[in-house]
Amino acid sequence: MRVRIAIGRAVGLLLLAAGSPAAAFAQDDGLQPYQLVRSLQLVQDRIAGGDHAALPMQAKLLEMTDARLRAADAGDFKDPKNFRALLVYGMSGGNPVTVEAAASRAAADPQSLAIAKGVVAYLNGRPAAAIEILKPIDPMSVPADLGAFLALVKGSLLAADEPATALTLLDEARLLSPGTLVEEAALRRSVGLAATQGDAARFALASTQYVAGYLYSPYASQFADSFVSGVIALHMSISQHKLADITSMMDPAREKVIYLRIARRAAIDGLSDLSAFASARAEQGRNGKGNQDDPRAVLYSSLSTVTSATIDDVRARLGTIDRGKLSESDRALLDAAQAVAGEVVAPVRAAAMNETEAGPAKSDAAKPAETEAASQADAEGLPPVEGAMAEQPAPVKPADAPAATSAPPAPPTTAQAAAEAQASAPAQPETPSVPPASTPAAAASLDPHDPTDAAMLKARRQLDQIDQLLGAAPK
Repeated sequence: MRVRIAIGRAVGLLLLAAGSPAAAFAQDDGLQPYQLVRSLQLVQDRIAGGDHAALPMQAKLLEMTDARLRAADAGDFKDPKNFRALLVYGMSGGNPVTVEAAASRAAADPQSLAIAKGVVAYLNGRPAAAIEILKPIDPMSVPADLGAFLALVKGSLLAADEPATALTLLDEARLLSPGTLVEEAALRRSVGLAATQGDAARFALASTQYVAGYLYSPYASQFADSFVSGVIALHMSISQHKLADITSMMDPAREKVIYLRIARRAAIDGLSDLSAFASARAEQGRNGKGNQDDPRAVLYSSLSTVTSATIDDVRARLGTIDRGKLSESDRALLDAAQAVAGEVVAPVRAAAMNETEAGPAKSDAAKPAETEAASQADAEGLPPVEGAMAEQPAPVKPADAPAATSAPPAPPTTAQAAAEAQASAPAQPETPSVPPASTPAAAASLDPHDPTDAAMLKARRQLDQIDQLLGAAPK
């Protein structure tokens, strides 16, 4: 009861503070660090549940807690709860300078000091050092309030190199701290990891749990990125019924956006059935409120059949789209789709006919060169894309990159330059990478010597290159 009263006083002081943490402490200097950190956690849990109005309160509480911990002395840290609060503060987005300085004044046990050192390395962007320090420490062996954050941090650090271990750690974080911001983050990261592991059952379960509990979190857009990418990557393992079950828990507006994004990605990847399903769901809407007039749904559903026998119908649908209602990237995609549709119905050139009649007279050794030349010709024949990156030289490798071979690399195409520029950009936290929009399986089933198949191959290459320039998600 005393702890709850103290927490209530901390939040009350926060609301009364006029401009600086000192104003609050002038009214009450008896708050312990663990009381302030617990108040911070309560606010963060409200944010995870969708209370966006609590975001400014979180910022103010972080400021107040930082000031209190900077002023803490060795006597404050004689209470183990205060030292654990210091570590939780650091893993809740705190200042690494404050954590390091406060830990240096504390007389804590060796394991707690090691955790502090690992947290500081993590906050300062030194993941290798953080992993080395924190890996031997079992989150289940420390108090739950600290163990939940420790499991979340370790799971994030090991996600790239040991994804199976990372998923176990994220499960431990959720077990130790259900219904909190820790669980929200752990579920969100589990969705992306399950997709990269090819675990469709785990992906579906984590997605269902996230939508049920944290759909309105301010970080839900990152879940949406992982969810769309996972649906595309696991399309052979996740049924349309399961996908519909998950999205049915969303509000109509979010469900529509999710289906539009899936339809776009699936169309460009050549997943016709998935694209048609997602487009139909986006157009269908709920409660009798359809979206048949949404130009994006028309565009994405047309992309999935742009090389089919119903090309005349597709061209007619593309012609009805109001360009003014599309984003810049989708307008360029519409131009590409219309160009591809025109290419499919264009008369077959005489040279192509003669080559088909002559049969495979050329040697197998010449085929790769022909394919590369065709790809280059396709790239040069693409319609202009506003805002696309111009052709650039290859980026300079960092000092620790493998040494380059003696032969100079060939100049990249526009699509290659865009992909290289994206790869060299700083990584964004919490944002999963987007798989390349390539369709090797679909292309392998087509005969390049058949005029119709050759046209389809060319159409798919054009769509792939356009998508590399535009990015994978609509604005």
